Amino acid sequence: MNKYNKILIICVALLLSSCATYTPQYKVENFVQTLPNTTIEKTFYLVGDAGNAKMNESTKGLSILKKVLDTAKTKDDYLIFLGDNIYQKGMPEKESSERALGEHRIDAQIEATKNFDGDVIFIPGNHDWYTNGVEGLRRQERYVNKKIDNKNAFLPTKGCPIESMEISDKVHLLILDTQWYLANWDKNPTINDNCEIKTREKFFLEVEGELKKHSKKTILVAMHHPMFTNGIHGGKYSFDKHIFPSKKKIPLPVLGSLAAQIRSQGGVSTQDLSNVHYNKLMRRLSTMTRDLDRVVFVSGHEHSLQYIDSDGLKQIVSGSGSKVSSVSLGKDGLFAYPGQGFAILDVYKDGSSNVRFFGNDNGNPKLVYQTIVHHKEKEFDFSTIKNSFEPEVLASIYNKDEVKKSKLYQSMWGDHYRYVYGTDIKVPVATLDTLMGGFTIDRQGGGQVTRSLRLIDKEGKRYSLRAMRKSVTQFLQKGVFKYTYLEDGFDDTFTEDLLSDFYTSSYPYAFLAVGTLADAIGVYHANPKLYYIPKHPELGKYNETFGDEIYFLEERPGKEYKNEVTFGKPDDIESTDDLLSRLRKDEKYQMDEEHYIRTRLFDMILGDWDRHSDQWRWARFDTKNGKEYRPIPRDRDQVFSNYDGILMDVVKFVVPLVRKFQVYDGELKKVRWINQSGLPLDRTLTQNSGKETWIEQAKYIKENLSDTAIEKAFTNLPDNLQDETIEKIKRDLKLRRDNIEDIANRYYTYLSKHVIITGTDKDDLFEIFREEGKTTIKISRIKGDKKQKLYSARSFTAKETKEIWIYGLDDDDRFVVKGKGSNLIKIRIVGGQNNDTYAIENGRKIKVYDHKSKPNTIEKKGGAKFILSNIYDYNVYDYNKYVGKTNTITPFIGFNPDDGLNINVTDVYTINGFKNNPYHSKHKFRAAYYFQTEGYDLSYSGEFVNALGNWNFLIDAVYTSENFAQNFFGFGNNTFNLDDELGLDYNRVKLGIWSFGLGVAKKDRYGNEFSVKAAFEGIEVQDTQDRLITSGLDFVTVDPVFFERKYFTNLDLMYKFESYDNDINPSRGMLFKLQTGVRTNVEDTNRTYGYIYPRLGFYNSITRDRRLVLKTDVIAEINLGDDFEFYQAANLGGTKGLRGYREERFTGESALAFNGDLRYSFNTFKTGLLPLQLGVFGGYDIGRVWLDGEDSNRWHDSVGAGIWLNAIDTIGGQLGLFSSDDGLRFTFGFGMSL
Repeated sequence: MNKYNKILIICVALLLSSCATYTPQYKVENFVQTLPNTTIEKTFYLVGDAGNAKMNESTKGLSILKKVLDTAKTKDDYLIFLGDNIYQKGMPEKESSERALGEHRIDAQIEATKNFDGDVIFIPGNHDWYTNGVEGLRRQERYVNKKIDNKNAFLPTKGCPIESMEISDKVHLLILDTQWYLANWDKNPTINDNCEIKTREKFFLEVEGELKKHSKKTILVAMHHPMFTNGIHGGKYSFDKHIFPSKKKIPLPVLGSLAAQIRSQGGVSTQDLSNVHYNKLMRRLSTMTRDLDRVVFVSGHEHSLQYIDSDGLKQIVSGSGSKVSSVSLGKDGLFAYPGQGFAILDVYKDGSSNVRFFGNDNGNPKLVYQTIVHHKEKEFDFSTIKNSFEPEVLASIYNKDEVKKSKLYQSMWGDHYRYVYGTDIKVPVATLDTLMGGFTIDRQGGGQVTRSLRLIDKEGKRYSLRAMRKSVTQFLQKGVFKYTYLEDGFDDTFTEDLLSDFYTSSYPYAFLAVGTLADAIGVYHANPKLYYIPKHPELGKYNETFGDEIYFLEERPGKEYKNEVTFGKPDDIESTDDLLSRLRKDEKYQMDEEHYIRTRLFDMILGDWDRHSDQWRWARFDTKNGKEYRPIPRDRDQVFSNYDGILMDVVKFVVPLVRKFQVYDGELKKVRWINQSGLPLDRTLTQNSGKETWIEQAKYIKENLSDTAIEKAFTNLPDNLQDETIEKIKRDLKLRRDNIEDIANRYYTYLSKHVIITGTDKDDLFEIFREEGKTTIKISRIKGDKKQKLYSARSFTAKETKEIWIYGLDDDDRFVVKGKGSNLIKIRIVGGQNNDTYAIENGRKIKVYDHKSKPNTIEKKGGAKFILSNIYDYNVYDYNKYVGKTNTITPFIGFNPDDGLNINVTDVYTINGFKNNPYHSKHKFRAAYYFQTEGYDLSYSGEFVNALGNWNFLIDAVYTSENFAQNFFGFGNNTFNLDDELGLDYNRVKLGIWSFGLGVAKKDRYGNEFSVKAAFEGIEVQDTQDRLITSGLDFVTVDPVFFERKYFTNLDLMYKFESYDNDINPSRGMLFKLQTGVRTNVEDTNRTYGYIYPRLGFYNSITRDRRLVLKTDVIAEINLGDDFEFYQAANLGGTKGLRGYREERFTGESALAFNGDLRYSFNTFKTGLLPLQLGVFGGYDIGRVWLDGEDSNRWHDSVGAGIWLNAIDTIGGQLGLFSSDDGLRFTFGFGMSL
């Protein structure tokens, strides 16, 4: 076959792989048209993208909706407009000439609901954000609410991202503003002024919490952007879009196909599912909801009607209220309709649900599709469930075989408390109907590792029933693989066994001792009790995953426990989020810092490392002067942990974040690491406390935690476990108590190095006094322009504190800096919202951050550096912002004929600080060794985020040994390969290289990167005999200094866009890279040349199940001018364009290559270690080089195949065998990506 025809076939395949049509499509043609014969709980009318009515007109979609609503019984029903309520740019300002049209487009939708007797809800779409961002959204909100006369008609309110609505006992509505997530927050710096959710991660946590809370119900997740779609935003285009890409219908067949290809696969628009940002959002939401029984996603965005069932996740797309676009069935589509219309979702009392889609039939509504969404709830088979039980049983957490380990295993992985988990203990048997007067199940709970049920007793008090055996899959899913659904891939694997064994590092029954210890020092605590819960009728459907094991029952502190002595008998009990919201709201809310510090020191005595924000509740006490909070710690399942073992020590050395897993002893050597989980709250809640407070509380504990209290506490543990292990824990506990002042001193020393101070959301006065080596910060409220009573004050010394961050938060704050001392502490002042005033006398080592787009008053700079910008992360306070260092080491091993076996190790050292975008700086060290040539190379690259305004600062360096090799076969497209006669070494050129470069780069979260770099490099060609390079080539012999080191300067510009739906195994994606620059020989500046290196690659799935993927790549190298060295020439071969040839096989002034692979992915399957996915590929390459003066029409090609593997998107490998005119070439590579 002609090689040009092969390229044509690839292009045609690309074009046809993403076609949609304007005809209805059904997976099953004859759908059932009768409604289920069951009682309706609630009905939802769904219509989206209805905001394109012409002036004084309605739309076809709205007209048929009105006809249905006019005749239907709609009392207590819901009608949801799913966004894009006003095209093209949302609600204009009142003065705008477009305002009347904007109002009409809302009015047309409201008019359609004139006879609707239920609740009407508008949610925002991306077009509703396009005029003034949040402010434009608020304009639409005010108009809609006033027009409908309902303050909750536009949701979520205030431009915030989430609204959670209790519809009934069986139905819940969760509304998400997905454009809030997708928006560029730096262009909307005040986006979260009125929202408690300030970060995208907090958004995910809130969504997950709401899904858990209502998991027993049918949950409708209403969001403008669909999770699944087979329309334009899902990369499906009609054929005419390849011919007429623009609205002007000008025929541009080639450009049209390229435009469709770039948008459908490249994700260049944040409004397309293929966009990396959009995809990340949906992958996270998908992972959260996969295990829930009854979730339905309802969306607009696409101008079509669709119903999709993706592995149990249900997606209704109803976005054709006023517009129409092409659509296909795609992989999981059951129905696709390219016409105006709407959907009706009925949720029934038995838990089932049904969806109907209506289209336009000459102005009348016509049922175009109907299907069951969820079947009725499955009834659990109780026939094998007992009704009577013995009062006590002997039971263990693990069975005996699980805790039997070899001596070698124990030495490598540690002893932990393994034997305790396999020891039978006597436990009382309890059933939910009789325990403590009887419980009802509220819902299933659970954190990252625990499996639990939420219970409610007869008095309305809430409890948690937690399984003593922890879940491995749950830990991996929630803690590690947040964007990849694991299903049951780790069940019955070595990894599951290893992690199950890892959990035996915590003493399982130690929490039984904590209450008595806490009482001795006045620390609040829950009162857990141990029970054996059998499978029994009262567990209902939860018998499937709960029962027949040991549990502990513990209170869930809330307002119902106001009289609980061990919670301090407070006036109320609040969550951590509520506490933090109150503290910033007004100075009348204060933390009892002494009590908090005492509790945290108690954590350290216990060795409890797991003290993140959700492990606390807060007792509120009403006082004369305001409201004071004290901590109630909960979930004491990690006390006295013993993370021993040789391999654990190695992991702790390599990965700093794992260092919180320590061996329990009497000293607590690494106080910094054990407190990593609690550090954000410690910085937030101890702002007014100096070292003396920490030492004072340490002394209190030392004096009051007596030996008698310790001995008494451990009598609460099972009798048969009162052994030497318990005695050792008690000895170490007493030693920690005796050492607690030293522990407190060491932790305070670490904590005080970096201090965060916050004001309130009201007008505050910050007075900062800088004396010799000392800084004092005082905060007062401002009322009526007058200073009020001081509510916060603390002094810092330069010896203890290296940096202070001061956040003014909201409203008009005033910052006054006085003093002329030296030896000053570095200070960052973040003004926050509104008009802040700055009067700074001594601004040395002070940086001030505030909004560029908002007014600020600078009375005096005093030499301080003011950074006025709209970078969102600079101007917003996030108490959970990670400040620290992480280190990740990833190995790689590979083989190719040129290098032989090669190994390399990459060490990435990441520093997180103030400028986390997404990190403060990153340092990458790489070392590689090549066995065939005995050469090695070392490299370093550093990136410092926003070091120059919005630009990152770059630095890199490379060094190679003199044995580092590059191939050279001569210049031209027709060179010979004499491997068989002369061996591989003949074409190897040994090069000694070093280089150093500096540059700047700008990146965004959407996949764009632009950089400018300047480099200085030195390259020396080794004079190695019996090689082509020393065989008397003309360009070598005419250069008397050819084998001496040459020095070059290089100015390089690069733009790159990269977007994949999965980084390890893409089924859709695009890479575009354009690199250009100029390089000059320092000692002979006449030898200067330019270069252009373009590259364009795509991944296109060409089957509905997305298993068969076409990967294409076009690469080129163009040198401008002839004054380059041979090792700077354009070349092809090996990993660059022609996989069947040796590296650098063809060398010239310019080069061009096309690569195409057909990749097929098999189902993921279990192995003894990890879930594994295999795939195969077949590939074809074609390319050539050009050289002035050479007459060649030859194109070189290679063909081959290979196997790839992927383990949980973290470990990957590939083997390939390609054939060319030069023979066969085998390669493999295996590595990790963390």
